[in-house]
This record gives sequence, structure tokens and C-alpha cells, in this order.
Amino acid sequence: MDLKHRLERSLKPRFAIMYPFGIYFAIMGQCDEKSIRYGIGYVIAGLLIRLWSNGYAIKNDKLTTSGPYAFVRNPLYLGTFLIAIGFAVILKTGWVGLLFLVGLSVVYYMTIHGEQANLTSKFGDAYRAYVAKVPAMIPCLIPYAQGEKWPFNLQRLILSKEHKPLFWVIILLIAFHLKSRLLIEHKSMTTKGWVLVGLTAVLICLDILYELNKSKLKK
Repeated sequence: MDLKHRLERSLKPRFAIMYPFGIYFAIMGQCDEKSIRYGIGYVIAGLLIRLWSNGYAIKNDKLTTSGPYAFVRNPLYLGTFLIAIGFAVILKTGWVGLLFLVGLSVVYYMTIHGEQANLTSKFGDAYRAYVAKVPAMIPCLIPYAQGEKWPFNLQRLILSKEHKPLFWVIILLIAFHLKSRLLIEHKSMTTKGWVLVGLTAVLICLDILYELNKSKLKK
């Protein structure tokens, strides 16, 4: 991804919402065992949905109705929203977190509405039939049976770079845990803390190795 594409992506409405709130949460957010226990389930669910989705998604070329797309039209957005809820709970963000989730909901509504027009133009009646049966963000109980189906593909998942959000969610959770322990609770560093620092270093190194070898993975 070149610099121009990164800049264009960062200016998308959902990222314009996420970045300022993310900076606020980084400065003001704090967590404890109770808040982590209440919020971590949302984060894990969101990550699993995103991993599952990227093993099926064939963006732009085909109308994807396989895997999670048989239950909800925008599983990647749903996964991201669940992760956002989890962090709002874990970091005890209160009304600011609620405002963030409301803003994110509005942005996703507008984004989905715009994408729906493009997909209708591209896939026509097939997409209209899909929209009629499958909700945008709240999964249905009965999977969509029509449309072309294909199996989960690990290579597709790897090329989607979904490891990046997975790695950085883990890194952020570790960072907030250590911030709360060392800077807010003024507790000393423990062996567990150093293990978490080591895990962070490993994840960053793995991400760097992927970037160095991504051209080979695409072959």
C-alpha cells in the first residue's frame, strides 16, 4: 500500500471518527481486571468474525454470499464495531465511548448506504435478492442459500492482512494494561509484565517479516 493510498484510506469517514477518539482513549483510557473481563468477549468475537470473513471475501469481483456473508451483508463492519464496543468497555470510556459508538454507527450507516448503490449497479437483481434476505449488520438465523458458494481459503485470509488488526489489538490491550498498572496504579513491573512486553515485540517482528516477504506470499 503506497503513501497516497494510505492517506486516502485515512481520510475515509470511519477513520476520521476513529483517529481522534483513538487519541483521546490512548491518553485518557485506563483498564482493570473487571473492565477487561466485561469487554474482552466483544473484542474476541469481533476478531473472530473478521478472520472468518476474510477467508471468504472476494471483493469487487464477485458477490460474496458464503460463510458469514450468508448471515450478514457486512461482517467486517460488524466485527470492527464489536471490537470498538469491547475497547469502549475495557477502557471505561463512559459517555465519550458512547458518543464514539454513536458516531461510528452513523458513519457505517452512510457507508453501507453508499456501497449498496454501487453493488446494486454492479450485480443487479442478484444483489437485490441478497439484500431482501440478509440484514446489513445484525445477523439473521437462516443462512442465505442462493448465489455462488466457495469454501474458506487460508491464502485469501493471509493476503487480506487481517493479522495486522489481530496483532495490534493484542498490542493495544497489553499497552493499556501496562499503562494502567505502571502509571495509574503505580505498581511495579512483574514477570508477567515482561512476558507481555516480549509478546508485543514478537508480534511487531512478525508484522515486519510479513511486510518484507509479502511479495513472495502473493505468488
